[in-house]
Amino acid sequence: MLWLPLAAVMMVEQPQASSLAVAPGHADWQGSRQRLDDPVRVDDIEVRGRRGVALVPPETELDGADIDALGAWDIGEVLRRMNETLDLGEEPMVLINGKRAPNSAVFSGFPPDALARAEVLPPEAAALYGGAPGQRVVNLVLQKRFSSHDGRMSGARPTQGGTSSLSADLRRSAITGGRTHQLGLRVSRDTALRAEERERGLVDEGANDGAITLRPRVDAVSVNANMTRPLGDWSSVFSLNGQARDSRSVARFGERIVDSRGRSENLGASAGFSGRAAGWSLQANMNGQASRAREDGFADTRNERRSLGLTSSANRALFELPTGAVVVNLNGHLRGSWSTIHRDHVRASTDFHTGEARGSLAIPLSKAGEEGTGRLFGELLATVGGGVRESSAGSGDEVNAALAWTPRKGLRLNGVWSASSDSVPDLQRFEPLHHGTPTIVFDFRTGQAVEVVPIRGGNPDLRPPRSERVSLTAAAGPFTPWGVTGNLGYQRMASTDGIGALPDLTEDVEAALPDRFQRDADGRLISIDYRPINSRSSLSETLSTSLNFKLPRPAGVAANEAMVLRVALSHSLRLRNTVALLEGRPDLDRLRGDGGGVSRQEARGTLDARRGRWGVNASARWQDSYRTRRVSGRDDPRDLVMEPFTAVDVKLSYLVIPSSARPGQDGEDGPPSRRGGGLQLSLEIDNLFDARPGARLGDGSPAPGFGRDLQDPIGRTARLTLQRRF
Repeated sequence: MLWLPLAAVMMVEQPQASSLAVAPGHADWQGSRQRLDDPVRVDDIEVRGRRGVALVPPETELDGADIDALGAWDIGEVLRRMNETLDLGEEPMVLINGKRAPNSAVFSGFPPDALARAEVLPPEAAALYGGAPGQRVVNLVLQKRFSSHDGRMSGARPTQGGTSSLSADLRRSAITGGRTHQLGLRVSRDTALRAEERERGLVDEGANDGAITLRPRVDAVSVNANMTRPLGDWSSVFSLNGQARDSRSVARFGERIVDSRGRSENLGASAGFSGRAAGWSLQANMNGQASRAREDGFADTRNERRSLGLTSSANRALFELPTGAVVVNLNGHLRGSWSTIHRDHVRASTDFHTGEARGSLAIPLSKAGEEGTGRLFGELLATVGGGVRESSAGSGDEVNAALAWTPRKGLRLNGVWSASSDSVPDLQRFEPLHHGTPTIVFDFRTGQAVEVVPIRGGNPDLRPPRSERVSLTAAAGPFTPWGVTGNLGYQRMASTDGIGALPDLTEDVEAALPDRFQRDADGRLISIDYRPINSRSSLSETLSTSLNFKLPRPAGVAANEAMVLRVALSHSLRLRNTVALLEGRPDLDRLRGDGGGVSRQEARGTLDARRGRWGVNASARWQDSYRTRRVSGRDDPRDLVMEPFTAVDVKLSYLVIPSSARPGQDGEDGPPSRRGGGLQLSLEIDNLFDARPGARLGDGSPAPGFGRDLQDPIGRTARLTLQRRF
């Protein structure tokens, strides 16, 4: 009930919120919620609505100028930036023009100025569109007509030198109503960073260790082709993509110097459709993947994998209540994957199949502005749902419930509860085993820092996890011409047999999982198996807050001439974080430093600004100090104490040659073309102040393994980008 104090403060005299319930008495419930784009003339009166409106008004809206100020290359980057600044969660649902799309990812490669606007819908929108409880929903409204040819070249290099990155992108994009297509090509090369190019000073570093690569050489190429086409009242989507990657690294493995090479190729395709039939809104998408990977050096490994999946959803209004329509959502997922692994002349084949069905009901309990409960309680929407899963890794089920309450305009309160027993994702089971980039860890047993080769990949022995999640959030705003919004959230997650990463190396962790740590005959640590594990139980509680605001724009000033400024601040406080690795072993309090410590507090701030030809994007992230105990339950002079860490990234862009003004995308009288055209030059500085992770021991002495170039040999990096529309 953390939202009660905020609710008491915010319940001031405000106009009643507009109705969020589905309009009653209409068979096409989704269409009745949306205003038509085309003009309608009735008795010489013309009424025009906005294109792409969703079923509920947005909580936050970014117009064309706001989107351009993000300085993004494509819509996918726009979504990532929105997630960072607005805290949308792990995987928000993406709508296209106010409707669910069978595969919204096909639009991620379009230029940002192909978007007319981007909207973040309130949490209750997930119930109306068939999303999971608590899942956020983003509505992307595309331009009605759009066409572009774009190219980009980028080069990056650390200010310390030693390695460099080069990349080139080409794409063709077009939108004409419901017909779209997009083609893309990307080529990149990262040169290796060698140990001899950094002063590390490791105790056990040998004479031949200068050839070791701290970062591998990587060559990569990717292509994609996407298109959508109308089929009468229905629409279809097709996509094809392929990637190839080649990497080479040199690492020390015990007494050996190993030259390792990894190669992978992947090809994917999908086809989907969406439309309406018998009052139902329907979507379906079939996708297939084929990949192969090879690693030579540490072991002779070959992996071939194929998968085929089908995802479908359906939703409609079942019946009407005085408060609105009761909406049912049904979702299904089928997937099969087949994998063959050749390792050291041994062949093993596995196959994995999973099926999932989910359903939910959205029930409007109160409608704002109505007599009785509506006038007293405002808007109130309840969601109940559940699902079942069957897979090769076992069966599972889920039940969930959510309540979204809008007592007054500008104030939203939400609660979500779910309990589930899940199956193991096939990627976590069958991802090919491979060796990652060597990393330096502090070995509590010897008191020294050592460089180890991490083992990555899937774990076929994982058990199905069970979990319970509670989330309470309160959001207020936007208020004042500055569009101030604030959020307060509490999350609690408890799990049994939860799947996660291996904790940091401590004496307790190595004693509990000795097979994960490989040492040579002298006791020197040479490798750590970081593949995912099951923990017997875990519990975490987090309190998060955020604040967003933007600079008001003067009336009558064109969007491409006004100053655009948006600021986002966020903070998270871990209230509890405990884990028990195995049965019979005590819980590890990670906030106190047991089993690999974690920071109690984290904060982040971002700024996006643009005026005329200039643009600035900046972000800062801060992490509080924390302790990792050598032995759980007590502080020790040989503990590892991490220092607070702050990093700042800055991007400065300049439009060298603007594209000539031309009619807007939506009509002959529209605004001139946006920032995406012309020739643009950008300079990015990652880690502006060249901050590096620092640590000391519990007695205050310097910690081995935390010199300037040990944990982060890259540091500050400058990137120059030239972008042009042809």
